[in-house]
Order: sequence, then structure tokens, then C-alpha cells
Amino acid sequence: MNATQSRKGRIAEAFSSRAGVYDRSADLQWLIATRLAERIEPARFVYRPRILEIGCGTGFLSSHLKKAFPAADFVLTDVAPSMLDRCRQRVGRGPRYRLLDGERPLGLPCSFDLIVSSLAFQWFDDLGAGLDRLRDLLAPNGRMMFATLGCKTFAEWRDAHAACGFDCGTPDYPSMETFPWPAERGRLEEELVRQTYPSGHDFVKSLKALGAGEPILGHRPLPAGAFRRLLASLERGFTATYHILYGEIRR
Repeated sequence: MNATQSRKGRIAEAFSSRAGVYDRSADLQWLIATRLAERIEPARFVYRPRILEIGCGTGFLSSHLKKAFPAADFVLTDVAPSMLDRCRQRVGRGPRYRLLDGERPLGLPCSFDLIVSSLAFQWFDDLGAGLDRLRDLLAPNGRMMFATLGCKTFAEWRDAHAACGFDCGTPDYPSMETFPWPAERGRLEEELVRQTYPSGHDFVKSLKALGAGEPILGHRPLPAGAFRRLLASLERGFTATYHILYGEIRR
């Protein structure tokens, strides 16, 4: 198993381990799924669209779309087995559920009218290549609509590391200008959402509660003493920025 496969395995295991309590800490994830769903207008699609979701999690976006497209043919996928089980419990019968790494969507038909994803693409190791593969699954006139993290995400966390002279393990997310479009260039909108925590420790705790603590590939965790020093600098409150990119790609 190579390093990339090992990382994807850790991500899947982390999210699976938190599936039962994920919804308690996922207010922002619910908010973004709702805002993405509002951007997907049923009138723009055929009566019975074929819809693929990448990274369905516990079913936040899936449940919105099931109401908006009651006649649709759904394929809901996730890399974490327990997350997929929770989605099945929320959304119910009808959709097909697939355990799948959305970055390498093997074994799926190339004929989806709509591909959607809410806060899953940031876990791709090569976003551009992953988008290329997903774009190839779109039917003629199909659309891919998504929300993912942008470059300003956790800027405060990066600054705190820099102030202490530490390297930060937060991935380098794309900007509006550097987004890796596939063959057809799409459109992007951005939004900054800020969440306030009592301390840096509470921020870290919230990420662990979601299963979202996996750092960039190759990053070495800080020694315990250095990490305590970092958190000590954030004891009087901490605000974290989530830079959300809403995108659409048409074929």
C-alpha cells in the first residue's frame, strides 16, 4: 500500500469511527449542504435525472435532493462504510449506495445528468485529476455542482503556527484563480463562514469529533510540548474561517 492509499484509508477510518456522533458537531456541514442544494434548481434538469453524489456522509445533501428530485435515479457514495450506513438510515430505500473513493470512481456508468458533492473534494489528493474523471461520467448537457474548501480556510490556524515557528499540516486548498478546472471551465462563487470557539483546543476537538483531523500527506505531527505551546497561545478564544467555493461544471 502506498502513502496515498494509506492516507485515504486513515480518512475513511476516521470518518467511520465518528459516524454515530457526526451530526452533533456538523452544523457548518449542514449549512453548506443546504446552501448548495438551494443552488441546484430542479427545473434545469430532466424529469427523472440520474444523480451521483460523491461523499454523501450521513446524508445532509442527499436528503435535500431526495425531496427536490423525488423521481430521480440516485447513486450515493462515500469512502467511509459507517457514513454510508448512516446515510442509508436517513434517506431510506430507493437510492443505490456504493462504497467508493470519489477521486477514482471506478465501475460507475458514464451517464449522469447531475453529479454533486458537498465538502468532500478537499480530501482528494489530486483535485484536477479527480474532477477530470468525474467530468467523464457526465451525460451530454450534464452538470457537476459542488462545494469545497478554498485557500483562506483556517487562515487563523496557519497564522498561529507561523507565529510559533511551526509548520502547519492544513492542506493547500485552491483559490478562485488557481482552481484546477477540467476540460470545460466552469463557474465559481465564494463565501467566507467564520466560526468562533472558546479556545484553540475546542477548535481541534471539533475537528476530531467530525473525523476531520487528517493532515496533508507527509506532515509530521507536532511534538506534545510544541502542540501545548501552540494551544496556549489560543486560550482566549479562537475564530476559524471556512472559505467555501461553490462550483458548477457543464458538459
